[in-house]
Amino acid sequence: MTISRSSIAKQTTKGVKVPKDACYRKVKARYKVFPSAYASGAIAKCRKVGAKNYGTGGKSKKSKRKTGSSKRKGKTF
Repeated sequence: MTISRSSIAKQTTKGVKVPKDACYRKVKARYKVFPSAYASGAIAKCRKVGAKNYGTGGKSKKSKRKTGSSKRKGKTF
């Protein structure tokens, strides 16, 4: 007796609501067309960094400017 995977999935998820996580709710609010490849990718990125950190812009690096230039100023001979 063999049971196909699709019949197992239908049996286990039929009538049971799976709770949605915070990433799902954040991404669904952001995208107009939700079941899309962009939204799926955004959910994956959100789950990778965590719902608290998703959409905060990440760490901003301060650029260190040198006060002097390494090139010679003035006339070159």
